[in-house]
Amino acid sequence: MDAYGNIIIPGSEPIISTPVPKAPAVWQVTEDDEVVQSVRKKRTKNVSCEQVVSILKTVRGTMIQTTSSLVEEGQRQYIVSFSSVLSGMRAIPGLCGRTMQYAGQFLTQPVWIVGKNDRVKEYSRGTLFALDVVRFGGTFAFIFVALFMSLNYQSFWKIMSPYLDPVDAAQAMRGNGGDMDAVLRDKLLNSPGLATAGSKNEGSMVSFLPEVGPPENRVIIPKMGLNVPLVTPSFDSLLREDWDGVEHDIQEALQDGVVHYPGTARPGQAGNFFVTGHSSYYPWAEGKYKTVFARLHELVPGDEFWVYYGGDKHRYVIGEKKEVKPSDVTVLDQPTGRRVATLMTCTPVGTTLRRLILTAQEVDPQSGVAMKVGEHERRQAPSIAPAALPI
Repeated sequence: MDAYGNIIIPGSEPIISTPVPKAPAVWQVTEDDEVVQSVRKKRTKNVSCEQVVSILKTVRGTMIQTTSSLVEEGQRQYIVSFSSVLSGMRAIPGLCGRTMQYAGQFLTQPVWIVGKNDRVKEYSRGTLFALDVVRFGGTFAFIFVALFMSLNYQSFWKIMSPYLDPVDAAQAMRGNGGDMDAVLRDKLLNSPGLATAGSKNEGSMVSFLPEVGPPENRVIIPKMGLNVPLVTPSFDSLLREDWDGVEHDIQEALQDGVVHYPGTARPGQAGNFFVTGHSSYYPWAEGKYKTVFARLHELVPGDEFWVYYGGDKHRYVIGEKKEVKPSDVTVLDQPTGRRVATLMTCTPVGTTLRRLILTAQEVDPQSGVAMKVGEHERRQAPSIAPAALPI
């Protein structure tokens, strides 16, 4: 081992070693060292607990004082704003009064207008303004009425035509369907293949409506002299829940008569047998039933209508008449314990603002008693008394 602590192993060849200096035991740092200077700059003094508490109390007091100042300032601003609002409200009557005064002075100012024969007439500004309003309003109203009447002349003609004939006017004033029953009776009696009624039911619509209906479904309203086809659109769009398609199908079907609304009950079933028809439509539209329900508003509770559906005859008596919004779809509800029917059309005529709804109860064609669910018509067996048996 040499003087520096290196181990020396003897060998055949001498090993030349390089002396390694021994590290000093203490790292010597001078005052000018950069690390020392930076530590000294960042070094903080020790703070006692009492000093921290004192600082927190000072901060808390400052915050309380600041908050109080802010609250007081907010209250002051609120009071000032409220006072300003009150002052403004008190000033409104006076401002309105002055405005009315200025307007009155302006409207009463005289204006001289040269008329015919160079005659000068004196008017006030208010009078001239009123005349202009009347002229403009009258012109606008005339144009609107003319357009409205021209677009709906078919419906209005159908409504007014019964009153243009003195006989029809008298029948309409009576408000019952007796005379109209007689008219339909004569038409039915002139139809081939219909038998006359017995004497005990003479003069009743029940006697002259055939038990077996025509090959197509029809709706008959005696008071309106109406006998129109009843059309049932396709159910495909309804099953797909394609409501635009349902509306399109209904509009297409309305060209051929009144429409049995898809998805509602059929005559004789429990539920609501729903029928809709046009009260007015565009004159250039296709179909001859654009005004079929133009006079539906003439019906009142107690009036009746008849339906031939699938060859069977059904009688309905109106019990309720009302108007609803177009968005009120509750009129399509299907009761499970009643046999009712609904007639619907747009009202007022020529508009789509409201819907006229007539709700009716199905009754027995002979007795007029309300029919229950599942009940069949009470028919009397015909009296057969032939002179001789057929050969």
